[in-house]
Amino acid sequence: MQPVLTMILLFGFMGLGMLVRHTIGKYRLIDKAVHLFNMFIYYILLPAVYFDIFARRGIIVADLSIALVCLIYIFISFAVLFKIPTLKGEPEVRYGSIIISTFQNNVFLGFPVLLLLYGNIDAAATYSLITFIFNVLVPGLIGRKGENLLVKILKLPIIYGFAGGVLIHYGVPWIYPYLAPLLAPTHNMLSFGAIFILGYTIPLTMKYIFVYKPQFLTVAFWRFIASPIIHYSLLHVFPMPPLYQAEIMVLSIMPPAVFNTVIARIYGWKPEFTASATFVLTMVSMAIVVGLLLLGG
Repeated sequence: MQPVLTMILLFGFMGLGMLVRHTIGKYRLIDKAVHLFNMFIYYILLPAVYFDIFARRGIIVADLSIALVCLIYIFISFAVLFKIPTLKGEPEVRYGSIIISTFQNNVFLGFPVLLLLYGNIDAAATYSLITFIFNVLVPGLIGRKGENLLVKILKLPIIYGFAGGVLIHYGVPWIYPYLAPLLAPTHNMLSFGAIFILGYTIPLTMKYIFVYKPQFLTVAFWRFIASPIIHYSLLHVFPMPPLYQAEIMVLSIMPPAVFNTVIARIYGWKPEFTASATFVLTMVSMAIVVGLLLLGG
């Protein structure tokens, strides 16, 4: 796909989401319709894409390398971020900053970008599966609210898409050729639908960036400098195909996941700051992606 067309699609669908929210999103019917569409993406399209990927290819050797890169990155992030002086202030800001530094937007921005760039999210699917689990697990352990974290993890729809795909691939592989034509459209539907929802969901605010400037700069440094350096280093330790390396490097410069703001609200970790940081860093990430497209095109 041509870089210019890719940029138009990326900004167009995200801009459309923003436009809908800030023009007619105030109407309950519209907001409810978008909410239902979001649920459709999260509970139907996302597991369907995971089902398709793993029913087609199963679990491969590279998945172990991808999982190790993800796990080691998360461990390094928390080990270092808890020691950084700028994050040693009030606990609510500290925990929120660490969460948005560590967990990037793999699905609602990462997947569309990768599908437009490479037409493939095989490596991103494995990486994001691990990230989803830890994005639920870690805040629950830090927040210590006594929830049943195993139940919360088992409620993640992608786990069932992954498990179903693996069962088909290794149990009844002859079924997949019949399912493939039905599943193929889900990739583009997820791509364009997810980036629309991102535009609709992301809050247009910079208010708290200036209030918590040191924390914001730390998050920005981690997302756009430390994260790609760590991932690049780990990719030299754990071998995988060049396409998979490229996918993971793109994920490494993605902005914080919008889901982090939901987590911040649950645990009282300054959700206003996490929302503001997510908006600004998403715009920065989009600019970086555009630069990469222009350089590569």
